[in-house]
Amino acid sequence: MNACPVYKNIGGHTYGATYSGPIGSVITPHLKDFNEFKHLSYASTLCGNCTEVCPLKINIHGMLHYNRTLAVKTHDTDFTENTAWKMWKLAMTHRGMMDMAGAGLKTKVVNSVFKDSWGKRRDGLEFHKSFKQLWKERTV
Repeated sequence: MNACPVYKNIGGHTYGATYSGPIGSVITPHLKDFNEFKHLSYASTLCGNCTEVCPLKINIHGMLHYNRTLAVKTHDTDFTENTAWKMWKLAMTHRGMMDMAGAGLKTKVVNSVFKDSWGKRRDGLEFHKSFKQLWKERTV
């Protein structure tokens, strides 16, 4: 379990399931309500460390990816989440839109859009500066 960078940083209690770690993220959605526990499949970087250290050579990161794909294909995402991802894609592909929105607006938008999914399990985010401001201030 400690091979997983996500598990190593957040621990097992935050998973809210009987089985923690990467393997718990794979099986819990199938043992319980998939829609309620699908978020566990996103608690992974899909780096493959879990698969490398698994003594049974279970393709854990592949199964996590499968769960994510299943959630998308079965439309197990609500309107708000779909809209949020579309807005994110639009902002990421149009640099000017990112610059127009200040850090305060980003804080409000992100926290309101994701309050029902991410907000149930973690504190809201706060952006003090825009990415452009941070980039200009960086030291090489």
